[in-house]
Amino acid sequence: MNGATRTGLLAVLSDDDFAELCQCAKQVFFVKDQDVLRQGQHNASLFVVQDGLLHVRRRVKDHDTMLGRLEPGGFFGEISLFDPGPTTATVRALSNGTLIEIGREHLDHFVERRPGGGAKLLTALLEEVASRLRRTDQRLDDSILWGGLRRDKP
Repeated sequence: MNGATRTGLLAVLSDDDFAELCQCAKQVFFVKDQDVLRQGQHNASLFVVQDGLLHVRRRVKDHDTMLGRLEPGGFFGEISLFDPGPTTATVRALSNGTLIEIGREHLDHFVERRPGGGAKLLTALLEEVASRLRRTDQRLDDSILWGGLRRDKP
């Protein structure tokens, strides 16, 4: 992958590990206002943002909720990487940019060829997923407390 750099999730990899991962993965280009991934679409890949800016939104009952902003080093698709099925959100490009797409078969190949790098990559992925889960739990707590979902009366 020409011009690919290690940022965010990929920063934990050595030069050799990163080179091997780039041989397994593919580069994906996106343009401003493109839906890179749509909620409900089937996916089995992890995407790491190389450059560009994206927004993540989830639609529930005709209402869009902004879940986050992805900059270089950010990633999405981690749920479908391990549990293929409909995606949980839409990822829309706010600028032109580039992604590294790592399919499940690519990840398995990388882990087999570079077990140390695979362990580092998976650990970094799990740490960020755990952090996201904590933030989601806090949002749920806040919505229960401030959103009127709490029931104090029998």
